[in-house]
Amino acid sequence: MRRTSHSPAAAATDGAAGAASCGTATSSPPAPARRRFLRHATLTVAALALLRLPTGWAASSPVRIDAARFPQSVASGDPRPNRVLLWTRVAGDAHALRLQVAMEADFARVVIDRPVPVPTDTDGCVRVRATGLEPATTYFYRFVDDSPGAALSSPVGRTRTAPAPDASVPLRLAFLSCQDYGGRWYNTLLPLLEMDLDAVVHLGDFIYETAGDPGFQNASAERSIAFDDIAGALRLGTDDAPFHAARSLDNYRQLHRTFRTDPALRRLLERAPLIAIWDDHEFSDDCWADNATYQNGRGDEQDGGRRRNAERAYFEYMPVDLDPDADESVPGDAGLFPHARLWRSLRLGRDVELWLTDYRSFRPDHLVPEDAFPAALALDRAQLEAVAGRLGTTYASLAPQLLTYFDPSRAEYASLRGPLREAITAAYVAEGIDQRRAADLAVTLASQPLAHLGVAGLLQEWNAARPEQQRVALPVAAADADRGLPWLGLGKTALFSSVGSRYFVVAPAFDLLAAARAAQGLPSALGAEQSAWLSRTMPASDATWKLVASSVSMTAIRLDLARPTLQAPEALRRTFYLNVDHWDGFPVERRQLIADVFDPAGGAIVLSGDIHAGFVTQHSAGTVEFTAPAVSSQTIGSILEKAITRDPVTVDVGRRLVAGLDEITQDGMAGLIYAQTRRHGVGVLELDAGEARMRFIETAEETCLASLYERPADYAATSRTAAFRLSAAERVVRRDDR
Repeated sequence: MRRTSHSPAAAATDGAAGAASCGTATSSPPAPARRRFLRHATLTVAALALLRLPTGWAASSPVRIDAARFPQSVASGDPRPNRVLLWTRVAGDAHALRLQVAMEADFARVVIDRPVPVPTDTDGCVRVRATGLEPATTYFYRFVDDSPGAALSSPVGRTRTAPAPDASVPLRLAFLSCQDYGGRWYNTLLPLLEMDLDAVVHLGDFIYETAGDPGFQNASAERSIAFDDIAGALRLGTDDAPFHAARSLDNYRQLHRTFRTDPALRRLLERAPLIAIWDDHEFSDDCWADNATYQNGRGDEQDGGRRRNAERAYFEYMPVDLDPDADESVPGDAGLFPHARLWRSLRLGRDVELWLTDYRSFRPDHLVPEDAFPAALALDRAQLEAVAGRLGTTYASLAPQLLTYFDPSRAEYASLRGPLREAITAAYVAEGIDQRRAADLAVTLASQPLAHLGVAGLLQEWNAARPEQQRVALPVAAADADRGLPWLGLGKTALFSSVGSRYFVVAPAFDLLAAARAAQGLPSALGAEQSAWLSRTMPASDATWKLVASSVSMTAIRLDLARPTLQAPEALRRTFYLNVDHWDGFPVERRQLIADVFDPAGGAIVLSGDIHAGFVTQHSAGTVEFTAPAVSSQTIGSILEKAITRDPVTVDVGRRLVAGLDEITQDGMAGLIYAQTRRHGVGVLELDAGEARMRFIETAEETCLASLYERPADYAATSRTAAFRLSAAERVVRRDDR
């Protein structure tokens, strides 16, 4: 299936590459200023091309590979038919390198040989756009420090340009995500080192911004990170068990530097071009725009400077090329947040086009706020009546799944308001909120509609702490009391919690809230501009296979805890969404994307990650999704087991749930034909004009806890393969047991 290399007909040995720094200024200049900067940088590059070679130096001169000089080795990215972006990082004080691109690994036929400046403020990172190349051709490249004395070279990289848009060429793509570093090893990459890959598609979580988060991270003597700039990092956790998250530019650079020293990852990036998007951990766990979620609403976590630091380090270290029209100009990043535009498309021959999306930069906040007061209303009767018709239902039909509520500000509840304010204040103080802020919140909440059920629990606690003569009667719902959807009806039973907000949300209630918010004009998860781009470009493409890279999975994870085998307590016998931080949080937009964009374009193959599990899903007659398991990060089964077994009330049902998680997940969504939640792995997708073949190469969780880099046969003995295929004519994915 492999292709042969062809000599470029029009390659020149001098000046067929554009050089630039990887970074950008912390604050993004306006577009005209950026264009002026790019024009100036282009002129600088053209002038550099006229520099004379050092006396006696030739492309064929012997060089010595110096891994210490280039500790993160080399990488390439975003291949187009006539160019590819090349990357390295040089340690020390080098001010200039030479880039060499050749047809063979021994550099006997050099097609590019030119000076490249080392920028002064990019942590030593260098990015070069090599242009004037031939389509579907393998090239070898290296960066040479040609300072006086013996020439020192980076390791040799191998890359490959994309096929011409009219060429029908078979492709082999690896796709992967979620490669946590602390205490964990990238053994899952070892099979890819034996393959001839056209590209590696990374779906996000290339780094993790936290070091030592006890919720899901490990540490070991060999694989741990302690921030050098500890004063610039965020201190998280508790006083007894603190850990840190990156905030400063130095913090994020250190993470990229460290992750990129992994030998297996270095070797993979030396062998094939990288095509990458980001997810949350490149900035902050479960983020949206420039907002973090560590405090679950206890404080304001919006931090534009932190987001820009994360993006600057990302653009320095990742070989992404966001300008599809540029020739020899600077490989720019179109600015930093909120101006960055990571989304883009790559045409990979006649048969394949790949759309790379950005789910994190433009999405709104999670629908259920982490700091929502459980008894407060997400939707009252008036709101439900206003949207019911647009949802194809009536308020009366919705009423059975709603809860009664009352308005404490009404005169008949005057005697109740004081105790209610005291009870609410006490609840907030118990969560660490200072007395004044807690009292202010209580005044606001006690003057708005609240669910009877939520208020009853608060006042029962208030009454229990007082003598009988001071106790108050609980409000009783009249037969005709208004009904609404309080936050507690979504599973939000505690203040400042991700449970009932981002995780374990009651599915029917969330579907109702999401539909109502969509009818009210909920902003797009992808943002208006990116959504319009997808809607415009996908139907216009004539590619046979339309691939969509999504950092988060579109597969629904619905857990029916009413299954008799789980023996769950009565309060838990409902259907929950496990994680609405991914596309389950935008069910209406997800349906619209599939029905109105993907399917009319002839169907799509969605490649996704994030959830630390492997799924294969037939979303519609034309659209299929392959969700990659984690390279090394703790599996969703392991994370769920740890979380759900902390509470003595849920420990038994939690163990039964985790034991049957694959089956329960598969039963929860029609079209989910394969699910595994306790193995690591990577995906390999092979495409030609008539067929797509996909396989997961998976391994057990414990395999990532020790290095098998020098014993690949031992890793192979632990791995298993799950294979699938679909034809271009039928678009129905089937298990391939051949």
